[in-house]
Amino acid sequence: MWKTIFNLKFWIPVLVLGLGTGITMALLKNKPTARKKPNFQRGTLVEVIEATLSNPQIEVRTHGRVRAAQKVVLSARIGGEVIWISQNLSEGRFFKKDEILLSIGIRQSQSRLKAPFNGVVQVKNVDLGQYVNPGTQLATLLGSDNAEVVIDLPMGRMDWLPQRLPTVLPDNATEQGTGLVSGGNQYQIPAAVSLAGMNTASVWPATVKRYLLELTPRGMMVQLIAEVQDPFRLKNTGLIKIKENSVSGVVKINQFETFKEEITEKPKFSNIPLFLGAFVDVRIPGRQLENVVKIPAQALRDRDTIWIASDTLGQDSAAGRIELRVRRVQIAHIDQDNVFLSGGIKPGERIITSPIKGAANGLKIRIAGNTKELGKQVEEGNKRKWKRQGKRKEGGMNGSWKKRAEQNGAAHKENK
Repeated sequence: MWKTIFNLKFWIPVLVLGLGTGITMALLKNKPTARKKPNFQRGTLVEVIEATLSNPQIEVRTHGRVRAAQKVVLSARIGGEVIWISQNLSEGRFFKKDEILLSIGIRQSQSRLKAPFNGVVQVKNVDLGQYVNPGTQLATLLGSDNAEVVIDLPMGRMDWLPQRLPTVLPDNATEQGTGLVSGGNQYQIPAAVSLAGMNTASVWPATVKRYLLELTPRGMMVQLIAEVQDPFRLKNTGLIKIKENSVSGVVKINQFETFKEEITEKPKFSNIPLFLGAFVDVRIPGRQLENVVKIPAQALRDRDTIWIASDTLGQDSAAGRIELRVRRVQIAHIDQDNVFLSGGIKPGERIITSPIKGAANGLKIRIAGNTKELGKQVEEGNKRKWKRQGKRKEGGMNGSWKKRAEQNGAAHKENK
């Protein structure tokens, strides 16, 4: 037995086993703590815009048709033979005021018919040598100095127009073109008129003068009457500014209520006339809004709601997570391209403009072009999480060692 106890071959396996056990225990005791990766899942990619307050002037867009501001039928005052006709008395030819258009021979004398205004011949009903009776319609003449545009406007949009100007001129009103007029239905609002359906549209400055007191029988529309000066461009050598569809023209009103058309690109020119009877697009600067948020029309959902990209970096939320929130808003104005919000949104909030299928509160999203910021949010969230976990571990370890020390001290006193 003693020989076996002092035999080295007996103790070597025991020593190796004990050494392995000790190393294993030390490794288990001092094993490294594994850091948990953040539970970050990729959300739906969206595009956003930041809400900012502004005081824009809205623009009323509608349609109209062009008609002559002056139109007369030239008739014979006495009977006789037409002995002379001016070359300008032809359809489409222009004439000047007081210009002699034709002569009728009466018993070796003549009756000369003069033009009542500057204009153009629409219809000619007489030829040289023709005998005419009193009252015979000889020609139809249209004025060329001005044209009128009859604008159809829904009755509900009358409030979109600027407030009507005072009906009484103040004592100190000496400026020309201030737009001060008299009459309850009178206006002096600048507008922009362009031919509809053209890729390159000529733009004419116009002035809304009044509205008719009878609604259209079918569409129940209010009819505004706007005036365009020199519609055939006879006084300006036929050259007018034009705008491309890709360029957004802006109509503004200065302090004297005069027209100003701003085009961002180099202006081009065109000699296209404003054809009578043509359908035109009309843009009228409306009233000014105050403290509203402008968003594109596609960002409005279900008539009165929008989607907000909301950060959720609280203690109980996943680090770096951005969620969709449905928000109901108040609408101040809607046009063809934009919506103006007067409530339900704060400056700096991010409004989602992208379409999303199955959008709902709490949907995880990612902001397009915001990967750096998102990564920073994830990193900061992880740091805060690891810091909280470290404090809990440190507090737990310190508490256990402190408790053991107190127990050892009490036992030592009893032994004494």
